[in-house]
Amino acid sequence: MNISGVLVRARPEKIDSVRAELERMDGVEVHGANPDGRLVVTVEEDGDRAMADSVVRMQDLPGVIAASMIYHEYDDSEQIAGSQEA
Repeated sequence: MNISGVLVRARPEKIDSVRAELERMDGVEVHGANPDGRLVVTVEEDGDRAMADSVVRMQDLPGVIAASMIYHEYDDSEQIAGSQEA
């Protein structure tokens, strides 16, 4: 599982519609937003490519100025748990 923190910068007058679109995306959670257009978002995806595609989709939303991945973690708990059982 890939987990990323993304800072989305939207036009302030579009922040409500951007937030609504982000919240409709699978694996995306909006944790906060400022009136100046900044939104703090997490994304959970299975693969690296899917993660990159999600960030690109965010960038392409109407009203978005930029979407920047600021944190990324790959959690392979199943594989780690399986190797500890052996």
